[in-house]
Formats: sequence, C-alpha cells, structure tokens
Amino acid sequence: MSQQGKLFEDLESADEPDLTDLAPSRDQWLRVPALAFEMWVQNVATSDGQNAYSDQTIRQYRSMFNSFIRFVAEHQTTVLSVGPDLTHDFLTSLQGRDPGEPGMAADARKTTTLPAHRSTLKRHSDLIDDVMNHLVARGYRKANPVLKASRMLGGCHDTSRIVCLPTEIDARLQTYLLEEMDVANWSSRRTRALLLLLAGGGITASQAAEARLDQFVFNDVVPSFDCTPENDQDGYRAALAPFCVRAIREWVQERREGVGPKNAEPDVAFPGKNGQALSTVSVYKSVRDVLRAIDFHGDDMGPRVLRTTYARRQLLAGATVSEVALLLGIQNTRMVERLVRMTPTHTGYVPI
Repeated sequence: MSQQGKLFEDLESADEPDLTDLAPSRDQWLRVPALAFEMWVQNVATSDGQNAYSDQTIRQYRSMFNSFIRFVAEHQTTVLSVGPDLTHDFLTSLQGRDPGEPGMAADARKTTTLPAHRSTLKRHSDLIDDVMNHLVARGYRKANPVLKASRMLGGCHDTSRIVCLPTEIDARLQTYLLEEMDVANWSSRRTRALLLLLAGGGITASQAAEARLDQFVFNDVVPSFDCTPENDQDGYRAALAPFCVRAIREWVQERREGVGPKNAEPDVAFPGKNGQALSTVSVYKSVRDVLRAIDFHGDDMGPRVLRTTYARRQLLAGATVSEVALLLGIQNTRMVERLVRMTPTHTGYVPI
C-alpha cells in the first residue's frame, strides 16, 4: 500500500474508529494523521473554547487538513516534522478564484487557475496553526511552523499589512478584560493579567512569557514593566496604561503569595500548569482566543496586534514617532511611521 493510502486507511475501513476524550497520540499523528486529525477535531478542538464545531465545519476542516496531509506526504515528511518552508509551499499551492467574480459551471471553467484568495489562505493557515499549537503543547513538536510560513507568504506581496484594533474594538477589549472575563480561578486571572500587560504595556510576546515578578514597577509616578535587553535591543521601561495597572498589580501580589501551580518557580509572573514560564505559543493562543471572544477577526490574531494597538493609542493621544519608539523600546521607527500614515493624530501628548 502507498504511503498516502496508509494515511487514510483507518478512516476508510468498515470499522469506525473508537474516538475517546483522549487526544491522539504521537504515534497516531505520525502513522495515520488523518485519523489523528479526526480525533482532534471531534474531541479536542472547539469553536470557542467550550462548544464543539458543527458537522459542516468539521467536514470543511477535514477536507482542508487532508489536503495538507497529502501535500506533506508527497514531500516525504510528516505533520510532526514539516517545517516553515514546506508549510509556505503548501499555502502558495492553494488555488481558487476571486470571490468578487461570479462562479461558473464546471464545464465552463477557465483552463487556468488563480492563486487562492487571501481569505482561503487564512482559513487554511488558521486551521494548521491550531493543530500545530496543539502538537507543540503536547510535546510532539518543538515549534509551530505557521507563523514563519505566514510571514514568508506576506513577503510575496508588497509589504505586510499592519493590523491594529480600531478604537471602538480596543475599548471593547478593555471592557471585556476588566468587566466580563471569567476570572474565577488562578489560571484565568493569570491570563487576564498577561493580556492586560500586552494591551496596556505594548511589550512583545516573548517579553510577556518570560516576565518575572521583580520586573513590575508600581511605586513610580508612572507604573511600568522593566524590559530586559532582547534581540540586540537595549533594555527599557514600558509604561503601563492606567486601565491595566490594578488587575496586573493584584495578580502580581497573588503570585508573591504563592498563588498558581504548586510546582511554580517563585519568580515567574505567568506560570503554566507545569510551573514554568508560559511558551510564546501559549501567549499567542491566549491573544487569539480573546480577540475571537470580542468578535475581532483580522489577518493577524497574535500579540503583535496588541503591540501595534498600544502604539496607535499613543499616536491618537498626540505622541510623536520618537516618543512611541521609546515606549516600544525600538530604534527602527519604520513601523511607527507606517502607523502615523493610517492614524489621525493631534498635538498635546498625554500618556494613556
């Protein structure tokens, strides 16, 4: 039997697979990834963190991911080892038509095909991203290849688009985090504080993931987060917006009192269930989930959206490009300059 035939044999057999509440094993993802995906989408993945996907959505996702499985198998690799380059090649191989053009009957279709529309690419990349995040969380992969693949894909066009929250959506996010988010247990309060730090401090995902308790400065005129040097950038203090300070301060105090997993490293601000600092994948997933919760859907659904939104908020309050660059701890002001071109500003800067 061919390798591709083996990938799908368990789904095509007369015996129905015994799907349980357990996630598929490493061996299943390696040997029969189609069956593993079926188990994942039926028993692990959810549309909003609680409710299972609809049958129609599952059928669509099954078809999409099976295409990825076949592509990976044709290139003599597996779901567990495929890298950013091949993931990028798969996304660029997708074909479709501009949804603005009317559809045609099968016998009237053009002999040539068009590259997939941006929405098609996003649906496929989002699905693969979800699966890869799961595999990283389970320890079956060391890294998620989708982010780098998506950046490579963006490079095929003119310039990657800056995504930031419109003012009303930014306000909606703040309201959700401060008033509506369920914070009944320590992990949800940790996640809220993490998200508020990203939204109200404009720091990067890695800076937030690796945060230590002694980096928070609350006894100064402007509360801040002491960012350590990163990627050849000097260390700096990220000013915290007033809306985020109280909840972050309360969580920091909880951590100092030992709240969190029993095996948590005492100085880690945002520990995972294993007691160690959260991974950047976990941070990305937390941001994506909260953006979905407030019904925001953009080309980028990760921490960078909150960082650019923080920068835009300062520009709207009248900050100069150099002032915003200092707040972000960056020397290259190109991103801020691009934000200026899409942000109405006024003079008389007041930090918010």
